Amino acid sequence: MNLPLYFRNGIPASELPPDAGLGDGLLETMRLDRGCVPLWYLHRRRLLRSGRVTVESLREVEALLQELGEVPGAARLRLRLAAGAAPPYWDLAVHPLDPREGMQGVRLYLSETRLEATETANPGCKLLQRGLYNRASAELHDSGITVDALLRDRAGRLIETTRCNLLMHLAGDWLTPDLGRCGVRGVMRDWLAERIALHEVDIDRAALEQADELALCNGVRGVLPVVELDGQVLGPAGPETRRLQQLVTEELW
Repeated sequence: MNLPLYFRNGIPASELPPDAGLGDGLLETMRLDRGCVPLWYLHRRRLLRSGRVTVESLREVEALLQELGEVPGAARLRLRLAAGAAPPYWDLAVHPLDPREGMQGVRLYLSETRLEATETANPGCKLLQRGLYNRASAELHDSGITVDALLRDRAGRLIETTRCNLLMHLAGDWLTPDLGRCGVRGVMRDWLAERIALHEVDIDRAALEQADELALCNGVRGVLPVVELDGQVLGPAGPETRRLQQLVTEELW
């Protein structure tokens, strides 16, 4: 089975429309590994939390995911759902994935782009409207998996990177930003929280200087060590970060 592959509402397609054509839609980036999507139950939970996806559409997606068991090795899936479309529309792109890329570390830079906090409880869903994240990425002098931008809200609280959640190990505890106001509640973050003590707290730039280890996580790559912060070299992955990576390897892929 040759990649990439494209599907519209479960039917094979030669290409897919641009994100802008789907309006205010939802996005899930997922990892297919050994014929299954190990974190699908968390992706599904997040989609339902949005309140904008029908159960029938999710059943159709699940049926297609089961058909992808013949895809060799690991793959990156990009699922898009047009919220409120009539009739319902969703599509899926299947791209090859090098699982080793980024595992040795990410260079992280503080972005000047700010996220807007919500006045109501943040559902933490991933939206197709990626303008702010694209703007933050444009600030970087390099691109690729091994470099990323760290975003704050307007109060200066650290929230997330353009594609990952932030993890900070300090004084024996794993900490992660409180996403109650804004930000994407990643599925890998939720998966880790089911297995380790992961404390949600407000984190500012100064707190990063006190961290024993910094790492990032997402549902495609797992756990990635931060080896450089704003040009300051932090060194290779620390022992606690390696433990998280081993946990992912043993239980997921």
